[in-house]
Amino acid sequence: MAIERMSLPVGKSFDPSNQQHIDRVMSKVAESGRGTGWELQSFDPATGLLTLTRRGLLTQVTKSEEPKSDSYRVELRRGTKATDGEKIAAELESDPQHAGYFVTRFDPYLNQATMSRLSDEERRAREAVAVAMGVRPWDVQVAKRRGGGFTLGLPSTYMPSKHDVKLQEVAEQVVGRFGWYFTASAAKLTAEIVPSEPPMFPPLAPYPMKLLPQASAGTIAPLPIGLALAERGDEENQTAYLDFNAGPHLQLGGVSGAGKSSALNVIIAGALASGAELVICDVPQKAVDFELWRPFVRRGGWGAHSFEENAVALQELYEEGRRRAETLKRYAAKKLAELPPDVQRTMPPVLIVVDEYTGLLAKSAVPKSLPTDHPLRLEAETKNLAIDLISSYVDKIAAEMRFVGFQLVISTQVASTSTGIGTALRTNLTNKMLLGPRATDGNRKLVFRDPASVPEVPDHIKSDGSISRGVGAAELEGQRPFVMKGFFATEEQLIAELKRRGRAPIPEGQIDSVTRPNPSVVRELFPQLDDVHEARREAENPSYGTGPKHYEEWELDPETGKPLKGFERANAARARMAAVGREQERRAQDPRESTEA
Repeated sequence: MAIERMSLPVGKSFDPSNQQHIDRVMSKVAESGRGTGWELQSFDPATGLLTLTRRGLLTQVTKSEEPKSDSYRVELRRGTKATDGEKIAAELESDPQHAGYFVTRFDPYLNQATMSRLSDEERRAREAVAVAMGVRPWDVQVAKRRGGGFTLGLPSTYMPSKHDVKLQEVAEQVVGRFGWYFTASAAKLTAEIVPSEPPMFPPLAPYPMKLLPQASAGTIAPLPIGLALAERGDEENQTAYLDFNAGPHLQLGGVSGAGKSSALNVIIAGALASGAELVICDVPQKAVDFELWRPFVRRGGWGAHSFEENAVALQELYEEGRRRAETLKRYAAKKLAELPPDVQRTMPPVLIVVDEYTGLLAKSAVPKSLPTDHPLRLEAETKNLAIDLISSYVDKIAAEMRFVGFQLVISTQVASTSTGIGTALRTNLTNKMLLGPRATDGNRKLVFRDPASVPEVPDHIKSDGSISRGVGAAELEGQRPFVMKGFFATEEQLIAELKRRGRAPIPEGQIDSVTRPNPSVVRELFPQLDDVHEARREAENPSYGTGPKHYEEWELDPETGKPLKGFERANAARARMAAVGREQERRAQDPRESTEA
């Protein structure tokens, strides 16, 4: 940029510190046709000669500063301020002689600016990045990248936590397409927008048997559950782990066919391999889903035979949890791993799978128009009592029993207060998984603690039926939320591996007697259950045409003459058997009775 100078005889009386003197001189210069923008350079009081200078707007091309891009430096007027940047940039860029050139650096403190040739794509990328970061366009340097995309020079205000999400949006939605990614070095203030294909899952994610956990004392080891979708297409999907040590319990949601059964299978297999015991509670008509796992259930841990046995299995488990808590207290231990090894072996961790939880809590309508002792009314009331107990013990175990080694897995299709999973229970289930590629906003709100932070399944995965099977999202304690695809293996494959590692199932002939809750405890908790079972048997095998049932005298109420039921019938039966026993003993001791016989 050229410097103009002009000397004027203003007389020895001129005072360069007097603004009025200066203004009169500048006014005379402007009137003479020499324009404005002049500044005082020097004054010689001996001769009365005043020297003025002015910077012109002539530009000169210097050495190229960017590969394959012409650039040149422009000297700015003295006194240019940082706030003048937009105005000066507009003036320079609108000048026809600078067509295709844009201000790429602006430094008023050095009175310099740089103009560079930018393609339309580079200019668009620069503007988008500048808007995303809230800076001026010339604060961002941009050039086309070999292989596509752009290399960037970032301003000193760049902060990854503040800007990366927005800059990733620029890469995917402004200058590129889904799959492109942004990467940067905060230390060097350099970055790239890189073209890439979007991350993808394989059609099937076979369970890696080598990752099945080894037995560990006092705790359930982290369980491999599937693949976590990579953030970029050039990265590999990583194995996702469910770690109950980081946070207790799991809420597993998903519509029918979303892959919940496969997820439960790998969680059960991993827990058993880790040395845990197993309890299964389920709606009776769905119990067949876990039949192959039944030989691995702990004593009394198969509640799926009936609602009443589900309740008893959970009650017995809760009582054991209280006994474990007393043991921990005696040893001043806060968790099982702090107990002596010989004590730990008597209290292994327990995985409690409660499947179709909302189905377990679906109460029957009580036909109150029927007599209180009518079998249909008794059946509904007994079932509803069992449901109340199931709900109560699930809540208690979730809230109180983590430290004794109990881990709950609650699986359901719908999770809301109206269907039994209240806010308190959802809060205690710290790990969250929602399977299904098209979960609604309502589904996400009822499962995840912070739905906005959990990524949704990308459209390119949703639209591919072979890829989207077993896909969902996870919000696991101590981990960043992620999109996942569950591992798959059949129950037979997982069980074969468990047996190979020495985990022996219960012998087939003992399964029913070992795994079901104690029948006497069930009858004690539900005294009307015998009448219910009798009514069910009669409904399944009606005695039509066989005539009225004959009752013995001891089976009838002496006051009403009606058949005894429940406790009264059981007590009468015991009394009858005792009387028969006494009579037989008397006869055995009386020789006359023996002779007559």
